[in-house]
Amino acid sequence: MTAALLKFDEIGYWSQLKLEIIEKYGSAYTTAFAKTKGLKKYYIDAFSGAGVHISKETGSQVEGSPTRALKVSPPFDDYYFIDADQKKTDYLQKIYGSRNNVHIHNGDSNEYLTKKLLPKIQYKNFNRALCLLDPYGLHLDWEVMFQAGQSGAIDMFLNFPVMDMNRNTFWKNPDKVSQDNIKRMNRFWGDESWKDAAYAENPQSNLFGTPDPIKQSNEQIVEAFKNRLKQTAGFKYVPDPLPMRNSTNAVVYYLFLASQKSVAQKIINDIFSKYR
Repeated sequence: MTAALLKFDEIGYWSQLKLEIIEKYGSAYTTAFAKTKGLKKYYIDAFSGAGVHISKETGSQVEGSPTRALKVSPPFDDYYFIDADQKKTDYLQKIYGSRNNVHIHNGDSNEYLTKKLLPKIQYKNFNRALCLLDPYGLHLDWEVMFQAGQSGAIDMFLNFPVMDMNRNTFWKNPDKVSQDNIKRMNRFWGDESWKDAAYAENPQSNLFGTPDPIKQSNEQIVEAFKNRLKQTAGFKYVPDPLPMRNSTNAVVYYLFLASQKSVAQKIINDIFSKYR
């Protein structure tokens, strides 16, 4: 597999900022554990891509999250890169597969994480992980986030894809949303409680006497999911996420960091403050 046979993903300015943020946090993360003897530190990238992107603005190559993670110092002990696109994992295999601490998996990241990888990462096992969940849209199962929170051992970056949600699920008239998109939303949120977060009762009636629900703001929906990560998944610290905007200033997604440690909240708040 050569670069000529693989079309690298084009990314905008906001995605490049996200990669910078994750790289900075990764360095702070491994530094915090540098003197803890015997502790294993893992980096997990559930939608890894090929390790290379193309800038929409300049057309130049941009290092992706796997490449940046492998440059973090002090290093992680093991790296897990997962992607459903075989061309991308083949390319990763070509450039990094010779390293015995790099594990590359082609397939459904939800299944691989919940059935094979996350059950092994537990606080009691004296291992820790920084997990990046950066789906292309509503392609992530709540079970992944839940297991990460319950492990007590994982710091989790999460792309909360609010633009995809607004385009396909959070409509003014929820009755017109397709069943497929409702199922996708249920899988991401974990149940149907997203409907309570997304809509409020309308005190006014329409011409037919049935009040249309009022769609809540992005901020209200994000706050509800933040509470869900804490109260249901079990993360102790979930700072306010960073809204990531496109060239027209529309919010494309919110970048969450969820952790069990107060120091993680301090570190990410310091990083986020430089980008807000």
